[in-house]
Amino acid sequence: MRSVRAYPFGLAAIVLATLATGCTSEKVVYRSGTNFAAPPAAGANFVGYYDVAGKQTVCGSCHVDFQTRWSKTKHASAWADLQASGGAKGYCEACHTVNNLGNFAADTAVGFRSTKADRYHDVQCESCHGSGLTHASAPSSANRPLASIVSDTTVTSGCGGCHTGSHDPFASEWQKSGHSKTWAASYKSTDPYCQGCHTGQGALANWGVKGNYVEKNNTSNGTKNMVSATCAVCHDPHGSDNDHQLRFPLNAPNLEANLCIKCHQRRATAGDVVTEPGNTRNSVHSPEGPTLLGNAGWFPPGMSAADSIIGTHGTPSRNPKLCATCHVQSYSGTDPVTKQQVFYTGHRFLATPCVGANGLPTDDQTCNVTAQTFRSCVAGGCHGTESAAKSAFTTAQARIALLVGQANTLVTQAKAGPKKAECTFAPNVTHTTCTGTQLNVSLANAPGSFVHNPFLVERLLIASINQMKKDYNLTVSASINLAPQLSMPVRIAGGAR
Repeated sequence: MRSVRAYPFGLAAIVLATLATGCTSEKVVYRSGTNFAAPPAAGANFVGYYDVAGKQTVCGSCHVDFQTRWSKTKHASAWADLQASGGAKGYCEACHTVNNLGNFAADTAVGFRSTKADRYHDVQCESCHGSGLTHASAPSSANRPLASIVSDTTVTSGCGGCHTGSHDPFASEWQKSGHSKTWAASYKSTDPYCQGCHTGQGALANWGVKGNYVEKNNTSNGTKNMVSATCAVCHDPHGSDNDHQLRFPLNAPNLEANLCIKCHQRRATAGDVVTEPGNTRNSVHSPEGPTLLGNAGWFPPGMSAADSIIGTHGTPSRNPKLCATCHVQSYSGTDPVTKQQVFYTGHRFLATPCVGANGLPTDDQTCNVTAQTFRSCVAGGCHGTESAAKSAFTTAQARIALLVGQANTLVTQAKAGPKKAECTFAPNVTHTTCTGTQLNVSLANAPGSFVHNPFLVERLLIASINQMKKDYNLTVSASINLAPQLSMPVRIAGGAR
């Protein structure tokens, strides 16, 4: 059989070098080694493994770091896992082998689909990058097969090529989520600060991901070819030390170390609102992380920011996965017509979704609380039953709404009083009691705030109302109880309640 020159590692002398053209930031290992067998003509230039038993990909001969990380992922055992599943069917093989799915191959007659050769078992490098024979034979920056970070289920490139449909609906659910709309028309901005979370390219750049991919180099004033927060933003296709190939852990109670909170922390505190460059709004923006961890909002005089209030939801010892416990909860249901089991993977990121007759989230998520499921609250271990979780939800919702109403009434009165100028927000100016109260109202009204940390939000509103009463000589309604009413477990820095 004709052979092709490759550079398998584990042989001869080692020379470490970085591609002058900058394929990636990794070290590429060049070694003089045995040739790999040329792929069959029907494989259409897909090379696959050169050592099937050892799961050594031809690509991994040079890209050693990627080979090493990939070998620890489920992609590397996709074929064996399928055979051991007890339900292996012919139609399953397309997503458990190297072929046109996941890349830009125009024809389905490639790789395993056209050859049934063992060298194409598993989800290898070429599953995402496309055929590698040309690059492996004569590596250059001009012939690098780049992968895509899109998650569109209507095309075969990217994760959506396989992770979709009733069996594996990750990308299908993602397309219905807010993450798929972070680069919607209303959000498009050339500001790198905004693009750092609203675009896939911006997030990856912020997180130090230097590898190349199809959509990396945008044009047209920084808005063309931008993608939303796709699968590859949160998951590292090459593998990572975190569960599910996540780029960062889920259990870190830290603004910069937690995967979700790295973006869900913008303009959440009084300092953010005052000092953020170009900000003209006295309102929170994506405050979930700081709310969960107990330091969001404006802390009125007498309420020290050092005394952060952290509820059970934000306590890693009680809620190890933090955001993901509620927002990425998977479960199954039964289709009322076919009687078949259907699945929800949690990738719409709905904590308490509206559900239909099959028990899964509906497309329309505007239902009454009675049509919502609180399964994630029970499965996460925080609440014993769905009814208990729903009761806590409605109690907190009503309490926060009552306090928001009172705070808004006082702000309206202050705006009509002698100190009305203090109610107008100005960037880069320290908060007054009136503007700080408005910020806390904004926090309380942010989606999910009264669930993320009802104790913090309640304390902030109570303190704001008391400070408004004192500074502007206002009267609080006699029907408003300004003693804390939400008494679920809560930790205050330096003590417990």
